[in-house]
Amino acid sequence: MSLILKLAPGERLFINGAVVTNGDRRAYLMVETKAQIVREKDVLLPEDASTPVRRAYFAAQNVLLNAQSSLGSIDAFLEQIACLRGVFLKAEHTVLLDEAEQQMRQGNTYRALAALRDLVMYESVLLELDPPQRFRRDGTPRPPPASEAALGERALRHPPQDAKLGRPV
Repeated sequence: MSLILKLAPGERLFINGAVVTNGDRRAYLMVETKAQIVREKDVLLPEDASTPVRRAYFAAQNVLLNAQSSLGSIDAFLEQIACLRGVFLKAEHTVLLDEAEQQMRQGNTYRALAALRDLVMYESVLLELDPPQRFRRDGTPRPPPASEAALGERALRHPPQDAKLGRPV
């Protein structure tokens, strides 16, 4: 079964780790074989991976982008999820953690990211943080895009190591 992507003018996406940028018109892209695809708007930058849920999202994203194995292993993701299970106790949150873990184990990394997106937004509200700029779907202006090379490099780096959760989620 093919995947059809509708691309806005100038929209970027990663296909198997490569950065692809659409031209100046709306376009449709048909992907006929299995590929790891993520849109730029769904990419969490390393400097934004500063909370426990964002670090789990970042680990899953690196699996999806087929990043360096030390960054993008399923084990790194599962370790982050295990940490989150000790903090999130409400059924609505544990269901999202279960879904993310199950999807990741089945190789559906993009669906694991989708499950974590809601937790990222919830965590942002709880910790009184702005949600990651790229995750906003409300028309909030975004910063000007970085160059393709810089974006690709930044998306695959380690998140900050010294970021700790100051209070329970």
